[in-house]
Amino acid sequence: MDTLDELQNYVNRSVNVMGLTQWSVKVSKHPTEEDNWADIEVSDNLWSATLRVSSDFWTLPFDEKRRIIAHELLHVSYAGAERVIESLDGVIGTEAYALLQNLYEIEVERAADHLSNVVAKLLPASST
Repeated sequence: MDTLDELQNYVNRSVNVMGLTQWSVKVSKHPTEEDNWADIEVSDNLWSATLRVSSDFWTLPFDEKRRIIAHELLHVSYAGAERVIESLDGVIGTEAYALLQNLYEIEVERAADHLSNVVAKLLPASST
């Protein structure tokens, strides 16, 4: 998993393993702008998502890359719940929404972090 093409191939195989076969997950040639290894943007109305990795992602050991891919693909599963939370903006009040959104983001990250350690072991054991 040392090139964008290898990463795309790996993501395609991982999507199948995780049962996300209705999703099209494209690896972006542009690196993430966040201070993290990777991020994923899930479409609000299409079965598509875009995965971006940092320039430092490529230096990581394979098993860590595999865990990060699992983590980001888990966010695809949480995307519907995220839309529910976002729909409450302007409905429940600014302070309540800010609190709910913050707690939701923390707990989803914790869940994705925990589950990524389990799910990664189910993903392909090599990039080919």
